[in-house]
Amino acid sequence: GAVRLAMATRGVTQLKQLSVRYCDLGGSSRGARDYIRERLIEWASLNPEVQVATEIKRNHHPILKAEYVAGFDKHIDIKNLDLDGIQKNVARLRNSSGRKMKRLDVPVTSETPSIQGVWQPTVPFQSIEVELEHVYAGQGKDQST
Repeated sequence: GAVRLAMATRGVTQLKQLSVRYCDLGGSSRGARDYIRERLIEWASLNPEVQVATEIKRNHHPILKAEYVAGFDKHIDIKNLDLDGIQKNVARLRNSSGRKMKRLDVPVTSETPSIQGVWQPTVPFQSIEVELEHVYAGQGKDQST
């Protein structure tokens, strides 16, 4: 079967509700109307823990609205996208925790040195000798180096 990935925290799917807002006449909503007609019901049946809603809003471009368990929400513009483009955005919302991305102003550094030590290109891996011992069922030991 198909592999489903979902952002979950402690086993709880984070996406609570997915809404598709579109215009029933506008050309930029054609892909959204096709998605609702051809794929949304199947997606909703594969994701029963997510409430799915559609909303007609005339004279507006289509958007996906996602509401998450932790109270976050996200909006993605799906203007003039085809079925696959909308499907990718639905998957992106489904596989997200809803938290906003945070820019790290300072690079991440560690005060603790690596347990493995610092890598050096002069480590002589070729000079390491390895001894293997093969044991066959019903026979004695055979040693190779």
